Amino acid sequence: MPRPQPSRMRAAAACMALVLCLSLPGAARANDVATTQKVVKDVFGGGNMYRVAERRTLPFRETINTGKDSGATFRFLDETVLSVGENAELKIDEFVYDPGGKSLKGSASLARGAMRFVGSTAQKDVTIRTFAGTIGIRGTAFTLRVDGQVLELEVQSGQVSLSAGGAPIVIREGEFVSSRGGSVQRGPATPAFRAAIAQIVRTLGAAPARAAVSGAGPRDIRDSQGRSLGILVSQPNGRIDAQDTQRRLVAYYDPARNATFRADGQRIGDGDMLEQVLRGGR
Repeated sequence: MPRPQPSRMRAAAACMALVLCLSLPGAARANDVATTQKVVKDVFGGGNMYRVAERRTLPFRETINTGKDSGATFRFLDETVLSVGENAELKIDEFVYDPGGKSLKGSASLARGAMRFVGSTAQKDVTIRTFAGTIGIRGTAFTLRVDGQVLELEVQSGQVSLSAGGAPIVIREGEFVSSRGGSVQRGPATPAFRAAIAQIVRTLGAAPARAAVSGAGPRDIRDSQGRSLGILVSQPNGRIDAQDTQRRLVAYYDPARNATFRADGQRIGDGDMLEQVLRGGR
């Protein structure tokens, strides 16, 4: 039997190294669509292949699984924030952000568990698929729970469309609906739904404010050598947030009180001091 040629062995080794590098959880990829902002306890990617860590980039066609008393928050390129609670399975099918047109297009699938979606003000064409129906999103905030063929949905702001075997129906701000076997009913939220959303809040914190996407986008603050120190993001209510390079809230300016506060609410001083904070001055 002929022995493998050294050049072929080196080529095979190089290919194997490339495959291993691309499969590492922290490896950067061109198709990354979001960043993991917060992880609590047992959160796995790749169909339970590895543990998801904070600050890890998230590619499309990725499957996220969470364990008991666990959860994770992901921030997309347009500043949309998606959180999943315990015992959930979420698949990111594909998300594409057009910074020029300020638009996000994509889809995800929630097989089980609960999630919280807080969209930025960027234009959206996003769908969330479940076994019980499909949700169409055009820019909104809502919470969702899926348990087999049961779908429960509550809209916190804006509106969504729900297709569950018939013509799409519109769910508006403040409304709760449940769907089972194609039958959609409006009414008060169920105890199971409230418990699932309470677990997300308890584990991951309250829902963030919707991030505004202005004509110029978030303002990037850089040091004298051109390195990014963070960004300033204007919110719909007029508040301005200072976020570090991992998109974590550092401080905010409240125009109603004309004062700057740290993320924990501690007052820093009068006026807008956010750029000074990011530069390490306060």
